[in-house]
Amino acid sequence: MTGLAASHEAMRALMAPRSVAVIGATERADASSSYVMRNLMAFGFSGTIIPVHPKAEKVFGIPAIPSLDRLDAPADVAVIGIGAAHVLSALEEAGKDGVKAAVVLASGFAETDEEGKARQQALVGIARKYGMAICGPNCLGLFNLQSGAALYSSTLSPNLRKGQLAILSHSGASAIALANSGRFGLSHIVSCGNSAATDLPNYLSYLADDEATRVVGLVVEAIRDPAAFTSAMQAVHAAGKQVIALRAGKSSKGAEATAAHTGSLAAANEAYEAFFRRTGVIEVADMDEFVETAALCLTLKARPARKGVAVVGVSGGGVAHVSDIAEQVGIDLPEFSQQTIARLKAVLPPFATPQNPVDTTGVVFADGAIYRRVFDILAQDPAVGLIVAAQDAPVGLDAGGAAEYVGIADAVAAYAKDATVLVIFMSNLSSGHHPVVRDRLAGVPVLNGTRAALRAVRRLLDATGATIPNAPAIEPAGENDPWAKRLAAGKKLTEREAKQLLAENGLRVTRERQAVTAQEAGEAAEAIGFPVVLKIESPDILHKTEAGGVQLGIGSAAEAAEAFKAIMQNAGAYAPDAELRGVVVQEMAGRGVEVLVGLIRHEPFGLGIVVGIGGVLVELVKDAAFDLLPIDCKSAEALIDRTRLGALLKGYRGAPPADREALVETILALSDFAGRYGHLIEAVDLNPVVVFEKGVCVLDALVIPRAE
Repeated sequence: MTGLAASHEAMRALMAPRSVAVIGATERADASSSYVMRNLMAFGFSGTIIPVHPKAEKVFGIPAIPSLDRLDAPADVAVIGIGAAHVLSALEEAGKDGVKAAVVLASGFAETDEEGKARQQALVGIARKYGMAICGPNCLGLFNLQSGAALYSSTLSPNLRKGQLAILSHSGASAIALANSGRFGLSHIVSCGNSAATDLPNYLSYLADDEATRVVGLVVEAIRDPAAFTSAMQAVHAAGKQVIALRAGKSSKGAEATAAHTGSLAAANEAYEAFFRRTGVIEVADMDEFVETAALCLTLKARPARKGVAVVGVSGGGVAHVSDIAEQVGIDLPEFSQQTIARLKAVLPPFATPQNPVDTTGVVFADGAIYRRVFDILAQDPAVGLIVAAQDAPVGLDAGGAAEYVGIADAVAAYAKDATVLVIFMSNLSSGHHPVVRDRLAGVPVLNGTRAALRAVRRLLDATGATIPNAPAIEPAGENDPWAKRLAAGKKLTEREAKQLLAENGLRVTRERQAVTAQEAGEAAEAIGFPVVLKIESPDILHKTEAGGVQLGIGSAAEAAEAFKAIMQNAGAYAPDAELRGVVVQEMAGRGVEVLVGLIRHEPFGLGIVVGIGGVLVELVKDAAFDLLPIDCKSAEALIDRTRLGALLKGYRGAPPADREALVETILALSDFAGRYGHLIEAVDLNPVVVFEKGVCVLDALVIPRAE
């Protein structure tokens, strides 16, 4: 149970307390409460520290009280540093005494067993009862570096410095690692553990208004309340702030398989990626990328106006290496205009080649002014929105060796003061630059490690803020709708029935008839017109081809009758217990581009839509894109372009162009269908959907009711 809407007053009491009561305070070195007491004192907490102990008169020389009801006024926050079995009674007492926030350090809650889950539910109940904000349980706590409120049950380094990055982490170890990277200053560290009553949306909403915070870094194990998170992100964007997220649990091992192909093409990872795109979160792949992206967001004055990147270095081999990695991470290194090339030729040595990336040659070591003029020229190129100065100055250099790079650093720093196009100074080595060089680059984003740095650049270039599709609201089908009744009952639909449902919702499907005898199969084939396809009709056989339940290119009534007999025999052998309802005789569509369009459910986000290359090899090719619902026309176009479908639809190797617009309409129709029936559906597979030169047709359909 999560998503408690903590009041601003309660969040202020938690994040910026003026008084702290430490329940279970002790001087025992290994006790969690002892860490909290020592941290509060070591970091000069500006408020009042109140040790709570039933017998001790003082803890670390600070007067103690036996219980919270001895206070004339309630403390802002209670840090509960006692065992899980005693937490609920202490929390109840704190709430009754008017304490608005608590930090519950103990483990032994929902992360353990059924007893722990019940204990955590009771904790949430107390929080709701008294309107409390609670960090934890099963956490290290939090640290407000501005006030010294170090409510943290682990060692905190005195080297931590104040800054504008807040770290919110479900993982305590990750919070420690990132906070101590040494690359940025911090406003807050929050190790929120189980986040039972107060979760990421509550912290984000608070930090949106926090003047000390400019960027928020998340270490996420799960999003539990998408609506609350979305609302919080809107507040963050309104405040002009950015959020970076590193998420654990991305591997396919944790993804649930379903009977639909969509389950193998769009796991939970794709759902999180889609959700972060929609809410404007910058998702990163690992800790190195987190650090470089945070450093970039904290020091870059504004977002680049264009996506084109120019790379500048002093070595042909060095800039070629950067160019290789840039291509791998998807950064565009555009060609320079003829005017830019002419200007570069005028300032560089005759043997230099003025192209992107730019090799200035070693002449700039003797004359840093040339380096500066190159930047001024590149800033005027119409395709360039960001300049990357790829310059190593390794930390192992001696003082004399490091001094050789000072002129280059000074040139970049001088350019950056009045830059019209943003510049980044990058080391190809993850160990970074020599301090002599780095210290001359105040105000310039300095990034380490080619791949991590360029991925950070790519993340920033792609960041667009929240992108909520402009899709019309669709009224869900009522309980009296016949199809809604059918789906709610969990009754399996055959392919033919699924197509009937889809056709009634605006999707073009094949002409077809059911046949329960060989004679009926022949008659249906003649009525539809040859050639035809015969498929087994069964709610229990999902993948008909594997069951020998499909025959193509039937050209006569006699062939149809024989095909009927073969299909029924094959299906009976493949699934002896399956309900067989004869066959479906359907028109055989012409050639076109085969596409998969489907729906798949990923909680807590609900249904999403999958679009990709379809046909019998769909799971081998695995070229598909996913987005959450609803979508609009722009979103549908983007789904197509994130796969190779865009190229196929244009006409590949002599094939005629296919009707992209009709495919977009089909995708939107399925999105609208989900709006009507999505609450009753677990998954939908339309594969293949054939896109012709004009129009589309759904050849095969699978609809899995949610109740099933």
